[in-house]
Amino acid sequence: MAAPSTAAIADARAGLRRARRVVVKLGSAVLCGDGYAPREEAFALHAAAIAAAIADGREVVLVSSGAVGLGRGEAGQPPNDPAPRFGKQALAAIGQPLLMDRWRAAFSAHGLKVAQLLLTHGDLGDRGRFLHARRVTAELLAAGALPIVNENDTIAIEELRFGDNDALAAQVAAAIGADVLVLLTEVDGLYDADPRHEPTARQITALTADDPDALAYTASGGRSDLGTGGMRSKVLAAGKAAAVGIPTVVAHGTRPGVLARVLAGEAEGTLFLPGRSRLSARRKWLATSVRTRGTLHLDAGAARALLLQGRSLLPVGVRRVEGRFGVGDAVRIVGPDGTLLGRGLCRYASEDAAAVAGLRSAAIAERLGWLPARELVHRDDFLPARGASAEAAEEPDA
Repeated sequence: MAAPSTAAIADARAGLRRARRVVVKLGSAVLCGDGYAPREEAFALHAAAIAAAIADGREVVLVSSGAVGLGRGEAGQPPNDPAPRFGKQALAAIGQPLLMDRWRAAFSAHGLKVAQLLLTHGDLGDRGRFLHARRVTAELLAAGALPIVNENDTIAIEELRFGDNDALAAQVAAAIGADVLVLLTEVDGLYDADPRHEPTARQITALTADDPDALAYTASGGRSDLGTGGMRSKVLAAGKAAAVGIPTVVAHGTRPGVLARVLAGEAEGTLFLPGRSRLSARRKWLATSVRTRGTLHLDAGAARALLLQGRSLLPVGVRRVEGRFGVGDAVRIVGPDGTLLGRGLCRYASEDAAAVAGLRSAAIAERLGWLPARELVHRDDFLPARGASAEAAEEPDA
């Protein structure tokens, strides 16, 4: 692993000190104890820390896990119950009001009001609902209320789930233009081996979010019975945040003063540095909030035009269409050898895209009876994959 330069790390830590808008995510293992009872001291500790950050002039959005865990405790139903009465969605319904009641009490001690935002992937994957969620969050922050976000586990179907609250936190950070994402968990950060089993495991204090070794280090790491993520989900979340220029810190959530030290730029936990690139607002949304629905397979000429020349993708350059999607849905775009080139918003539904693949505009109008759009994917709606290169645009036997 090539560590970031000392100057890059110092610059990133200086950015943490200047951060005005902060997303803090707290994991279930931080908030729930034995028997899934709430850790009252943890709610008080983090409410005080967040209140102090707000008093210091920062805006904070809290992404809080714990609804399912508190629901388990209330229902008396552990994960290994041989005859469970409640499914996970029902447990979330039981636990969510308990979670918010504890946050309301904890923050009211500091004179802060809280507001609940329950989201599904569909809420942030739809451009209109994404903008609405961003506007409401900004309105709450401007009014001095603390937005507390959780996944809407009770109603989310599998295809609309974030999967874990680390991914949700990264998408919320991107949506509101956060300056830093802080993931507080039950471990100190990323290690080069599992510290629970390897006494010589070394903590990694800083790395770039796209470092290929980062995910490799999570292979031996486990997860608690309370959470749905683990260190792998945190590394993936850091990568999503990095794609839109947001640094991430993963640190121990039960340690007093941890948030204050992170925001003071001290060496706490693991700091994931983003790259230097900045994306437009629409491409930020495309990078973090949209789930792809299908795949477009391109010929070499179209791949080169899209990836290397910055042109839009025309139907004539498409060899094959996979999946079912509608107009405006996101699709994967791959080169002749199947290498991912990026993702984009398709201007044709899947049936029409398949019907016009390989055709020029005049032939499209003749086949469909009209020309829905000259481009299948406009260049403004295309986001290249990280590391996509000229080799991906070549024929496999070239």
